[in-house]
Amino acid sequence: MKLRLAIACACVAAQPAAAENRAFLMEMSTEGEDAELAAAGDLSNAAEALEGAGFEVVSGMDMEIDALRADLESLMTEEAPERSVILLTGRFATSGSSSWYLPGEADETDEAEAPSLATVDGEALSLGTVLEIAGRSPGGAVVLLGAEAGPVEDTDAAPEAPEAPDADAPDALGTGLVQGLGMIEPPQGVTVISGEIADIVRFAEETLVTPGLSLPAMLEDAEELEAHGFLSPLLPFLPEDDAAPEPEAAPDEPSPEEEAAAAEREVWQATQDTDTIVAYEAYLTRYPDGAFADEARAAIDALADDPERMEAALGLGAAERRQVQQDLTTLDHDPRGVDGVFGPGSRGAISNWQQANGFEPTGFVNAEQIAVLGEMAATRRAELEEEEREEALARERADRAHWEDTGRGQDEAGLRAYLDRFPDGLFSDVATARLTEIDAARDREAWERAQAEGTEAAYRGYLEAHEQGAFADRARARLAELGEADARAADQAAWDAAQQADTAGAYAEYLEAFPEGAFSEPAAGRLAELTETAPDDPAMSEDEAREAEAALGLGMLARSLVETQLQAQGFSPGRIDGQFDGNTRGALRGYQEARGLPVTGYVDRETLNRMIADGLPLPR
Repeated sequence: MKLRLAIACACVAAQPAAAENRAFLMEMSTEGEDAELAAAGDLSNAAEALEGAGFEVVSGMDMEIDALRADLESLMTEEAPERSVILLTGRFATSGSSSWYLPGEADETDEAEAPSLATVDGEALSLGTVLEIAGRSPGGAVVLLGAEAGPVEDTDAAPEAPEAPDADAPDALGTGLVQGLGMIEPPQGVTVISGEIADIVRFAEETLVTPGLSLPAMLEDAEELEAHGFLSPLLPFLPEDDAAPEPEAAPDEPSPEEEAAAAEREVWQATQDTDTIVAYEAYLTRYPDGAFADEARAAIDALADDPERMEAALGLGAAERRQVQQDLTTLDHDPRGVDGVFGPGSRGAISNWQQANGFEPTGFVNAEQIAVLGEMAATRRAELEEEEREEALARERADRAHWEDTGRGQDEAGLRAYLDRFPDGLFSDVATARLTEIDAARDREAWERAQAEGTEAAYRGYLEAHEQGAFADRARARLAELGEADARAADQAAWDAAQQADTAGAYAEYLEAFPEGAFSEPAAGRLAELTETAPDDPAMSEDEAREAEAALGLGMLARSLVETQLQAQGFSPGRIDGQFDGNTRGALRGYQEARGLPVTGYVDRETLNRMIADGLPLPR
């Protein structure tokens, strides 16, 4: 079990017998409980035990919110109860930083009507309110929370936004809430104990009513429970005096006066250990004329002048600290973040504000300063809102005046000038729509001119001026069509020229220019016919071989391709430059010999055909 806060002193003594102890017990049934939880949900035994211990008990089950609040008011007596016990079992909801107790039966909750963060205050009981009511009995208030969800979250950790609830769960909550207990910050003098329903009810029925035991002693064997807030190892929750009369002192036992003095010394020691204004005031309530009364009053005066302790006594929650930081920010004192944590940035901002407004720059706030700070921030926010309203009116007047000055957007220049100055102005939609119409008309005019000319230059001119125009795709398609037509015309002209010359060189030039042209196949066939002049006789003379090569009409590109093919076949022709030198002739002879061709060192028709078969590409 975690005892998270510093152990606090118990300084509230037993009041006169007429003072009342009050208890408020409430349970909410849930669908599908097992036998143990069903038994634990019955608070009748706990109610009887508390009544037997002298408590006036109010209890109920599955009550609606209005009735629940009415019964809770039983604790709001004119004179606060000496001891208060509040026991709540059932379902709880949390937003991370605040928590609520959900009334009614869980299975009766319509998912569509489940409370959300926006509506939960009207439909459920705020645990903050419950703790404030318990705080009316400092040092004698215990709040017991029994829930199926996990234990109370660490109060020292920053609150986190709850995860989105599972919409398919039968007890799903609305946006901003999840089931369970969130972060609990008990007021001074209040103890909060939480755990599973069965454990909490058992603790109330069997342990809490035990006379003479302090709360830490009760919790030693209750590791399944978690305790927060006011925990004193010296003060019994129910004094022995409330349970049974003291036995007569034996002759050798201390006198009643000595026992009373010893008890007072123990209480005073615990008060000093706690060292808070609440603790010293509780001591004085019990011992107004006690042996240490003057010391207690002096300690109260000293603590009242300690800025840090004065701020701590306020018990500021995270939301209240965030409000202080927000107010400082509004007044131009930067706390370096609005996070609910008073770090060096916040302390410096507080000190600067205090110095600027006639307070001692301690860096710690008291109740008066928080009120003054809030009023100043509210005034400044109102001023800022008024300034913003006036600025908005001035912008609107300037907007309308500029629209009028530009002729209410009657021409393109005026429209563009207006949008440059007021891109989100009152008339920006009108101006944008009119410019769109103007641009569309200009785009259509340019397209119609391009169509009228029907040339590649005209369509390219349209695309340069209207790359994203309405007719851009059609212009690109027309350019592609014109390009294809030009290519077909050039192909036809080159073929006509080759046919007219009807030489091997002319057909080779056509194939070089149009390797995949419409007439590439007949050109290659005619080239082969014209080059069938090389002799098959291996003993062809060099002059004959030279003439046969010349008849092929090989251009510079074709010769380079021959050299490349020789290189690829493993016969080095030297530098690949389209010049058939001695290296090339030697490579040709090696190739011809390896392929069983007449070895001449010159390219003839048979050698060329074999190279084509070996992968020689047609010249381009």
